[in-house]
Amino acid sequence: MQSVTGLLNLGSREIFGRMQQAVRIVSRSRDAQGPVPPSLVDPLRFPYGPFKCKIENPDQVPYTLFASSDLSNWDIIDQFQSRLKDEQEYVDSAAPNFSHRFYRVVADGLPASNVVGYCAMTLAPGFTLITNPFKGGNCRISEAFRGWPDGTTVNKFEVARMRLNENILKQGKWENPTQQLAPGEGAIFFNPTDDYKRHSFAGEVVPGRCTMPIPSGFSLRSSMIPKKGKLEEDLQFPISNGDVVHLFDSDQQKYAIYPFEDGKWTSGQPTLSMGEAFWVAKAEPGNWENDLVVEFYTIGDCWPVLSPC
Repeated sequence: MQSVTGLLNLGSREIFGRMQQAVRIVSRSRDAQGPVPPSLVDPLRFPYGPFKCKIENPDQVPYTLFASSDLSNWDIIDQFQSRLKDEQEYVDSAAPNFSHRFYRVVADGLPASNVVGYCAMTLAPGFTLITNPFKGGNCRISEAFRGWPDGTTVNKFEVARMRLNENILKQGKWENPTQQLAPGEGAIFFNPTDDYKRHSFAGEVVPGRCTMPIPSGFSLRSSMIPKKGKLEEDLQFPISNGDVVHLFDSDQQKYAIYPFEDGKWTSGQPTLSMGEAFWVAKAEPGNWENDLVVEFYTIGDCWPVLSPC
């Protein structure tokens, strides 16, 4: 008869053997999964300076960095063949030449799992209708408007209660620091200074199909993808007879009204800048849908093309 110690030793050897077998299975599973795609993280745009982000390259293979100003036409801005790390910081010193720019990385022919970018704008003294066109990054008000002076306010409209909720910066602290401003939402931003001030948003581009219900009545909205253009023609807003869109001229500090009647815009179709929000009074509810399709073509290096439909 075996001793208790012998049984324990036998059990330990059996358990250890099974653990080794499990490790071999996991290792084979990882090998079967193939290479890990790279990604871009921690995007940041300085108000008057460069853009920076980190390139995560787990397989430490050569990679190419692309940039675009329209999510359709991409240029190679850097290539790395040596001194490769699993994480490396990149700084785009040309960013001040662009009001907005997008970035994608391809590592050894494998495209990144995400696209990042920034949008820079000038905020006039007084009020501006504003939005954050990126997800992640600095969606929180306390992060998105870091460095602004006391008296700065952000008002978001609560549709259910038909009221504005004010968030004000006092003694360097926001009343609601966890409040967020995300793609598709809008806010009334107040610049308490007498100066035109530069401001930037940075983060990830929302991929795929995005759908946002637009209720009847008033709401404060923005495009779900970082794109500028005509509201109906370029941004596919679901306009219908009886709807009225209000854009705010921050320089003049007054609204411009765009009614839609008898199947047409009576005052011309409104055009939005990237990062601009708007009021809409809808006669009937609708769904605002946007597509951002990612495709890849090979022209020498792997060439990424994103097509906002």
